[in-house]
Amino acid sequence: MADVDEEDIPRPGPADDNEIDLSEEVQDFRFLQTAKGNDAKIPKRGEKDFEPHATVLQSNTLAASRQAMHKALSFQRVHQPKTNNPATYHPESNMAYAQNPRGPLFARMGRILPKKEDPLGDDEMRGMRMWFLPEEIIYLVERGTIDLRWPKSEDDEDGEGLPMSLQACYAMFIGEEAARGGALTFERYHVYSGLKRAGYTVMRAEDWKSPGRRVSVEHYAPPPPRLWQPGLLSLARMKQFFMGTEGIEGPTYGSETLLAPGLYRNYAEIYRRLAVIQWHDPTSITVPEQPFHADTDSDFRLTYDVWKPGNTTFKKSDHGTPDFRIAVVNARETNVPSLQQISSLLETTPYDPPKPDGQLYQKLKHGYKNVILAVVDQGVISYLRISDAAFGREKLYERKGKMPGGKRGGGGGRGGRGGRGGRR
Repeated sequence: MADVDEEDIPRPGPADDNEIDLSEEVQDFRFLQTAKGNDAKIPKRGEKDFEPHATVLQSNTLAASRQAMHKALSFQRVHQPKTNNPATYHPESNMAYAQNPRGPLFARMGRILPKKEDPLGDDEMRGMRMWFLPEEIIYLVERGTIDLRWPKSEDDEDGEGLPMSLQACYAMFIGEEAARGGALTFERYHVYSGLKRAGYTVMRAEDWKSPGRRVSVEHYAPPPPRLWQPGLLSLARMKQFFMGTEGIEGPTYGSETLLAPGLYRNYAEIYRRLAVIQWHDPTSITVPEQPFHADTDSDFRLTYDVWKPGNTTFKKSDHGTPDFRIAVVNARETNVPSLQQISSLLETTPYDPPKPDGQLYQKLKHGYKNVILAVVDQGVISYLRISDAAFGREKLYERKGKMPGGKRGGGGGRGGRGGRGGRR
């Protein structure tokens, strides 16, 4: 009789695709040594070529693969004359500017500042000078779209300033802006670059520097129209007049039961009588008489306004309503938000009710205000949607629609009339 432990011995054979961890794979990049010009291709993900067995052959293979990858990454990239866009770093504003940059990316990135805001003043080149924020210039340098230079000095041979490396861009633009009223962190740039590579249009939100957004009437539900004048019958009294007292009788407490015995012809009436707990209604919040600035936590504040890739109505002069509002959160330095922090964050978002004819669960997911938390945990981004939903307004028991039934249109399901197991 074989030992029971023999069943646990792994047998050779094809591995299950679900058991392969692609994050632990080892790629052999030695093929890059023979690639020339446009022949080089990105290696596809797959299974490991070999398991570690601590041999000299394997160590040499790994060393040759790492050396080939290092050589490929250290290849000098050049800017073609037709697509070359030189830009200059401006230390005083911690931004960069370029003269008449060319390319499709600049239709939604950078802006021409008015003469009162332009750091270089109102000169003859102001209308052609485009300024870029720190996250924009780093992204453009990473793509190779911008050739960034240090400010001109007397020691420059060509008079255009020394080239700035990508490492210098990270050192100068990330973290240094905190002394100038901003706060571009690595987490914020990581979210920005990820969204831009996915095709989204990303702009800084109004709350980027300010402690709180100006909250006005647009952040609340519009007041309902007044249909009844003082002295006329109310809607409840009219129901009582036509339906009797039983039609508006509410639940009772104490010695009596919550649901009085009687004849009920539908479940909707029963559920309405059982609704005794007060629920949050975003549409009934009182609109403030005067606008005020919401006091939000610096760790939970709107960071970016995002538009979908297919949005063709976006313009630099008129951004329009963003499709998403994102708040970047550092998971290593921030605790789980409290109810007060979430309420203050949602208070700064405009009132955006769901579509009246939308599906029930989509309406609850969208809410009347919503914001997306981009939680960054050491480079891993998790997007979480937080919405100001009104569960009490969406009556699940009042849904109307075709119920799943049998072939002959019965009540549906096993044991129902017209379904399987019905009466014959």
